[in-house]
Amino acid sequence: MQLTGSARILGYMADIPRRNMRVSDAERARTAQVLTDALAEGRLTHDEADERLAACWAAKYDTELADLTADLPEPPPMPAPVADGVPAHRPGVWSVPLVVHTALAALISTMLIGRWAADPGGTPGPDLGHHHGFGAPDFAQHTDFFWPIFPIIWLALSVVVHYGIRLRRARRYGD
Repeated sequence: MQLTGSARILGYMADIPRRNMRVSDAERARTAQVLTDALAEGRLTHDEADERLAACWAAKYDTELADLTADLPEPPPMPAPVADGVPAHRPGVWSVPLVVHTALAALISTMLIGRWAADPGGTPGPDLGHHHGFGAPDFAQHTDFFWPIFPIIWLALSVVVHYGIRLRRARRYGD
């Protein structure tokens, strides 16, 4: 005889038989995943899987779900639980977002350098190259000025800050 959750907790109510418990959508989804995996492994035919999946989504009670997977092997155990608020799997400093950020910064920098190499001085428009003493000087008149340095500095700074944040998180969680 199986006992309900409350009967297990309250030992003196151990003589209460198990009754059907209503299932949630999450429990139906887990059972549907087990059935789909069994189909992928060749344990169920397509027709069997279709029948069981239809019954799974229509199930109201936990015994109905248990009957659908009773002849299938148990799924592999779940990963280790979270201890002290630290996730079981902690990515290192070079996480996917940081790698993508670095790759984009390198790509944009390369494109800027390529643009500068194709036309280092820019194409002068009307009256360019004459500085009248007001405002910033016109760098376009100097063909040797490497103008991509300004956006490249900002891109590099953003990657360094991102790396610093990831490094601080990795040290905090002991990676």
